[in-house]
Amino acid sequence: MTEGIDGVDERIMDAALDRILQVGIRRASLEDIARMAGLSRITIHRRFAGKDNLIEAVLARETRRMLAEVTAIAATTADVDAQIEDTMLYVLLQTRIHRLVTQLLRVAPDEALRFSTVQGERLVSIGIEYIVGMLGHARSAGLVDDYDPRPVAELVARLAHSLLLTPGGGSVDFTDDDRARAFVRTTIVPLMKHGITRPDEEPSNDHVRHHPGTAPRPAP
Repeated sequence: MTEGIDGVDERIMDAALDRILQVGIRRASLEDIARMAGLSRITIHRRFAGKDNLIEAVLARETRRMLAEVTAIAATTADVDAQIEDTMLYVLLQTRIHRLVTQLLRVAPDEALRFSTVQGERLVSIGIEYIVGMLGHARSAGLVDDYDPRPVAELVARLAHSLLLTPGGGSVDFTDDDRARAFVRTTIVPLMKHGITRPDEEPSNDHVRHHPGTAPRPAP
């Protein structure tokens, strides 16, 4: 739900988010949300057709807010390598410190896994489409090679989601800023600049202009 959102919808989603952060998703009733929003339960039903749709809208909005921050970071970064590096580090950080993640673990730890898996499907889909759009604009501007961005977008979005589910246990400690940056610089940056190449295929740099570029924009 992104089109046709008005002030009342925002008010409802704000109240829903506040209640989720207080008691978790399962215990956040429509009655409580309606009371916090100063509206009737019927109004919420008319606008969102039930609690499940409302929760999905809230989570999608939070994801888009994070991606808006990603765009803002890219817009203030000098070149494409730095854009990729800084925006990916921001996303990976958010998988650990975002208030929905940390607060759910506090107030409803049993729901945290369900949030990361069931609701995670929607979040991954939004992330994939955003990255596809971002890489498409970067390709048009000559900032990355000419390749199919969807497989790369899939890998990057699923990497972020996997770190949400399992932040530790691998050879890279993503809570260490220097190690996380080194990982992104040596793996994610080349991947997003050149795409996935076959063993018999060398990445072509002909399409890439070696100068500072404008920030890639997401798909509208």
